[in-house]
Amino acid sequence: MAPFRLLIGLLLGSAGYVGYFISAAFAVQFAGAAIPPVIIGTMPVILAIIANFQSASAPWRVVAMPLALIAIGVGLVNVAALDVAGLDDATSILLGVTASSAALAIWIVYGLVNATVMRSPDAPDGLKWTGLQGIGAAMGSLLLLPLASFDLAHTASSAEALRFFAWALVMGLAGSWLATWCWVIASRRLPLALAAQLIVAETVFGLAYGFMFEGRFPTPAEAIGAAMQIIGVCSAIAIFSKTYASPREHA
Repeated sequence: MAPFRLLIGLLLGSAGYVGYFISAAFAVQFAGAAIPPVIIGTMPVILAIIANFQSASAPWRVVAMPLALIAIGVGLVNVAALDVAGLDDATSILLGVTASSAALAIWIVYGLVNATVMRSPDAPDGLKWTGLQGIGAAMGSLLLLPLASFDLAHTASSAEALRFFAWALVMGLAGSWLATWCWVIASRRLPLALAAQLIVAETVFGLAYGFMFEGRFPTPAEAIGAAMQIIGVCSAIAIFSKTYASPREHA
């Protein structure tokens, strides 16, 4: 693998993991749990629009409807949370919005660069590319060690510490490495304008896990919003499937 591409992979891993999650964490700390999802949740729509501008994967007249459904769905899911969000501290809210925007920008750049690499004629092997990003994430994480708190060893029991490290391992392998590998494969096989919209699954599954954790059913706005996102993605899949099948049918 060329040195420049090695550097890109390391930077993608560092920015995509460490940069994104630090930005998201500060966004929630400053602005609460309501505002950051509204801003970051626009990522599937914005990334899909940018990608379609770059590659013209599908006509805008047919892409507009799925994107509109997803955007409205994201808005409905978050409107109730915004209604109850405390907006008293303007400075804190501004810092939260800034951090949320940074997280959004990092995700968009990551998606665009990763798709460019994986759809190039000399694209690297998916597993190797995923591993390289993992090394980049580890290197970025090492820079944060001086800021880490190691009080767990003194405040947690052996069982609690073991459970913490077990979940950290599971989340690292499944939520990070496996998820990145799946995204790498999707970036190679699908137009980014479609792959970006599929990220709404993160929002929908996050809602489902949140409802299970809170032991409640979704509100009407949450249910309708999630349904609209799913319908939007299904519509996008149908549109892109038809678009890419048509040339082969006439070949």
